[in-house]
Amino acid sequence: MKINFILTGEGTSDLRLVDHIETILINEGFSEVSGEAPDLRLFEPPIGNSVRDKLVTLARNYPSADVFFVHRDADGAGLIAREREILDSAQNIISADKVIPVIPVTMLETWLLADTQALKRVAGNQSFRGNIEPLSRHRNLETIANSKQVLLEALCLISETEGARLRKFKNRFQDMRARLTYDLDPEGPVNNLDSYRNFRTLIRNFSQSKLATE
Repeated sequence: MKINFILTGEGTSDLRLVDHIETILINEGFSEVSGEAPDLRLFEPPIGNSVRDKLVTLARNYPSADVFFVHRDADGAGLIAREREILDSAQNIISADKVIPVIPVTMLETWLLADTQALKRVAGNQSFRGNIEPLSRHRNLETIANSKQVLLEALCLISETEGARLRKFKNRFQDMRARLTYDLDPEGPVNNLDSYRNFRTLIRNFSQSKLATE
């Protein structure tokens, strides 16, 4: 069965999850998957920032989409509250069975922190063998309040750069973050995180229901 989806998120770099979702859906049993993450900044008239505003526009412009993925970081609200926010926003716009919340706890960077080998690769120092102190401070990654800052600290430590080279390295943070998002392994250490397992369960339930109609 072929399937196409739309992803909307909180920022342009988050939208690099498209390939990640495509891989998961193929693994779930779809024969062909096509995903798109429209840049809503380009739409006229300008679209509001609320989830509902985005879904209204996406439903109007992509009526043939089989499913809509909506990324929202849990931040301080929590996973359940964010899920409810997304599903409530979709009411009378898109059927609930065509909406899949993507909710990292507490933010997307938490998922990126899970794979230390990927961190070493992106930081350009795969031979690093030291303690990644910014991570070792936290027994549970999903309790980190500002995982974006911790991700930056971890990458800097792994890079083992100093002075001017370190300042230049920090300037590449957005590119490194985007690379980590693009390379996020669906079968990797991120599966140890509750919020990611919840995300995968939602996809599995949707896929089983959709494939059953084939």
